[in-house]
Amino acid sequence: MAKRSVFISGGGPAGLAAALLFDQLGWDEIILAERRLGPADFEKNKSFNYLIDKRSQRLLERLGILEKLPDVGVPTRDFSATTIAPDGSAKTQSVPIIDPNRPVCYWTTRRALLTMLYEAIETRASPRISVLYGHSVSDVARSGDGRLSVIVSAARNETRTITPDLVLACDGLGSAVRKGLAEQPEIAPDAFDMIATPSLSTGLRYKVLNLPARFEAIGGAGVDDPSMSYIIPSRHTDQRKACALFAFPVSDPTHPRSVNLIREPDHELWTLRTAGALYAFLDDAFPQLDIRALVSPQEAEDFVALEAGAFPAPQYARTLLASFGTDDRSRGALNHALLIGDAAHAFPPDLGLGVNAALQDIDKLADQLESAESLAEALNVYAAERLPEARDLIWLVTHVFPEQYNHRPWAMRRWIAGFFLRRGLNAALPQIFARPGFFLTQDPDLSFGEMRRAIETTNGRIKGLGLGALALAAGAAALALR
Repeated sequence: MAKRSVFISGGGPAGLAAALLFDQLGWDEIILAERRLGPADFEKNKSFNYLIDKRSQRLLERLGILEKLPDVGVPTRDFSATTIAPDGSAKTQSVPIIDPNRPVCYWTTRRALLTMLYEAIETRASPRISVLYGHSVSDVARSGDGRLSVIVSAARNETRTITPDLVLACDGLGSAVRKGLAEQPEIAPDAFDMIATPSLSTGLRYKVLNLPARFEAIGGAGVDDPSMSYIIPSRHTDQRKACALFAFPVSDPTHPRSVNLIREPDHELWTLRTAGALYAFLDDAFPQLDIRALVSPQEAEDFVALEAGAFPAPQYARTLLASFGTDDRSRGALNHALLIGDAAHAFPPDLGLGVNAALQDIDKLADQLESAESLAEALNVYAAERLPEARDLIWLVTHVFPEQYNHRPWAMRRWIAGFFLRRGLNAALPQIFARPGFFLTQDPDLSFGEMRRAIETTNGRIKGLGLGALALAAGAAALALR
């Protein structure tokens, strides 16, 4: 395949990994534009925790940087958590909904993963890669020969026009590239629409609060093991006041723990406007914690000033690929634009598949780029295979475990009952009933389509089993009345 140029919009995990991949493949020019000012530029409401599973690890191994992951992540196979109750008592237990046979995963932070990927780019010091921090796509246009161009803007209204062979949109749910593609005259008006399916977790609000990596709770229990997850529930049962702090493992004990607060839009948390109001709420909600010793005045001010994020409806793009320019039989269309990661499929973090699905996109694209005879062939095969996978991924996020935030306690109880029913049926009759859906999503060797088909087949058989039991009960009752 002839060596070409690629422009990558977005410097998240997928964008940085893509830059490393295209350099490894020997492309002549790789330009990445990212609106943030650097890989460690700290966005408080994006201080996410990632669980890097085998899907991502396959790409990191392909890029030759998998050995760096243990330096920035905490390895885990199962999932244990310590709960520190409002009375200060602590209990550590394994969470039974995690498949004990899954491959080792690594807890890390978004900032640590981005820094690891960017340092790999710096270490490689390839003259082919240009990373433009503080830049973003402001528009897309067409060159004189019909090729697609991207207009990249920086500070002080500086702009640059780039016309590469491939535009890779790794710029998230609000993708500027996807929006620009939808406005091209020969593109069908709905070709790049996002197809959304509301979920039980759609619309949940979230904020991130930073606490020390280690601290003591009132009563003697402590958040003292960086490799442990902690759950700190509030004392309230009213759903407009109830909440919990979820603190995930950190590899660096000097780095703050980012704890997530995730509740419905009418929760009292989202009405707090001053640091004093936040302190009063947290003091009341978490008697097991010395809040004022853990949350600095600046952190409290930042928290209330921050606009709460909202979980999107699970959604995927109707089209992943567009091609432009004059057709040439030896090369195919002159240039192309491809959606990757959240630009192609976005959803709440219910299954921990966001970053893993995005990095898997890059890995699957690499498979095609390495084996196809032309760029056009590679991209068309990739899009034909990944679009159904994106659709099935969105189905999984919608159906498997949106109840996990316990914002609807009745729904959580129903889900737990269904999980253990399916686990028991699978243990007794594994050839007939598949593993619970949440187990299936932890299996990196299954495609999303295979997971969906297994879940739908098992659900149908359980429904049939239930109807059969009702019919037998009705028949027995009728006989008893004779």
